[in-house]
Amino acid sequence: MNSSDIPKKDRALVLQGGGSLGAYEAGAYKALYYWLAKKDKEEGKENSSTFNIIAGTSIGAMNAAVLTSYFVENNTYEGSAEKLIEFWRYLSRQSLADTNPWFKFWWNGLHSMNKAFATGEAARRYYSAREFSLMGVPHVFSPLLPKLDSKFLDLYGNTWFRFSNEPLKRSLEKFAKFPIATSYEDNEPRLILVAVDVADGLPVTFDSYPKADGSRKTEYGRYISQKGNEIGFERIIKYDKGITSDHVMASGSYPVNFDYASLEVESYDPPHVDKERQKDQAGIEISQNDNVNTYNSYYKRKKRYFWDGGLMSNTPLSQLVLMHRNYWYQIKGVKEKVPTLGICVVNVHPTRQVQIPIDHDGVVNRNNDITFSDRSHRDEEILLLISDYIDLVRDLIKTGKENGVKDDAFNEVMNRQTKYHGQLLKPRKYKEIVEGTFDIAEIVRIERKNSENTISDKTFDFSYGTIEELLQNGYEDTMDTINNWRGSNVPQ
Repeated sequence: MNSSDIPKKDRALVLQGGGSLGAYEAGAYKALYYWLAKKDKEEGKENSSTFNIIAGTSIGAMNAAVLTSYFVENNTYEGSAEKLIEFWRYLSRQSLADTNPWFKFWWNGLHSMNKAFATGEAARRYYSAREFSLMGVPHVFSPLLPKLDSKFLDLYGNTWFRFSNEPLKRSLEKFAKFPIATSYEDNEPRLILVAVDVADGLPVTFDSYPKADGSRKTEYGRYISQKGNEIGFERIIKYDKGITSDHVMASGSYPVNFDYASLEVESYDPPHVDKERQKDQAGIEISQNDNVNTYNSYYKRKKRYFWDGGLMSNTPLSQLVLMHRNYWYQIKGVKEKVPTLGICVVNVHPTRQVQIPIDHDGVVNRNNDITFSDRSHRDEEILLLISDYIDLVRDLIKTGKENGVKDDAFNEVMNRQTKYHGQLLKPRKYKEIVEGTFDIAEIVRIERKNSENTISDKTFDFSYGTIEELLQNGYEDTMDTINNWRGSNVPQ
C-alpha cells in the first residue's frame, strides 16, 4: 500500500452501554457532529468522514449501528444526528407520573418541608422506572411470564422475572438497515461492537470491515496449533454479509433482566480417539495421520449464548485501538506507523460523585455507576506504555545500525517466535510487535453528571421527560467540553 494512501489520522467515537442513558449519547453526538463538520469545512476537509470508526457496547452498540447504517444508506453523516434523536423519541413513552399534573407538585411540597424526601423530578423518574420495570415499554422491552423456581422451590426469592427485548430489536431494525457491511475502500465508517460469550467468559468483538481474504468473521478463544500447523482460533463467528441485528442484540442482552442472546458459532471440537493417539502441548489429542484439512473438519457449527458486552468492557477502548492497529498492519500491510487515532469517549455513568449517598436507592445508584463507569484510563495507560516500549526498541535498532551492528543480527532476532503464544495469542514473530506502531493523539471524554434527581433504576426510565432531558444534557455537556478543550464554539 502506498504511503500516500494511508491517512495521517482517523477519528473514533466510543459509546458506552447504559439502557435509557443512551439518549445522552444521542445529544452528545449532535454537538460533536456539528462542531466537527464545521471544523472540517473550515479546514477544507468537508469530504472527509466525520468519524472513521464507531465502537459501542450494549445501547451504545445500538446507537453505533443506527449511525453507521445511516452513513451507508446516505453516503454522508449529514442528518445522522437527527436520525438518532428520532430513534430515541420513538423509544420514549409517557408514564403515569408524566401525565398526572399534581404528581411533581405534591412531591415538591414534601421536599420543601423536609429535604430527606425526593424532589418532584426524582420521584417522577423513580416511579416512571418502577412502572416500566413492571409493565415494560412498548418499543423497548415487554415482560415475560415469570420463571418459577424449580430448584430450591423458593417462589419469593428465586423466581426469575425477565423481559423480552424483541421490541427493541424491531425498533432497531426500523431505524437501521441490516446487515451492515462497510469497507475502507468505499470510505465508509468501521462499526465495532462488543458482547460476552457466557460459557467462556470472554469478550467477543464484531467488526463491519472485512478480513484480508474478504470475509467478515470474529475469531476468539484459544489459538490452536498442531504439529507445527496453525489451525486457528477455537471459536469462529462468520457474517460475510455484515453485522446483523442479532449481533447488536447480543451486545445488549443484560443479565438478569433479559434472557441470553444466541448466535451460530463454529467451535473446534475434535472427536474422542483411541489409545494410539497422543496429546500435543496444548493438551488436544492428535493422530500422526492428521493434517490441516482434518483439523479444519473438526470445526462444528453450534449455538452459543451471549450477554451484554458491558459486563466486561463497557468502554471498549482497548478493542478499538488494537483492532485499528491490526487492520492497518495485518490487512493493509502498513509496516511503519498506522494512522494516528483521535478518540472521543461518551461516558453515561459518572466516574465521580461529590456527595456520598445515605439512602438505599442512592447507594445502589452509586454502585451501578462505579461498576459500569469509564475504566479506560487504565487501558489508555497500558496502550501508551506499550507504544513507548515499541518506540524504545525501534530507537535501539536504529542506534545499533548506526554503530555498525549488521542487519543480519537484527533480522535473526526479529524473526524469532515470541515466547507467549498458542493460548489466547496467535503465534507471531518479534518483528510483528515492532512493526505497525500505533499512536493516540488525544482521548476526549464527555461525561454525564449526576444530580439530586438521579435514581438507581435510571437505565429503565424511558419516560418522555427523562429522554428529552438526557438529549439536552448530552448536547450541553458536549458543548462545554469542546469549548473548554479547544476554545471553539459549537453551532446552536
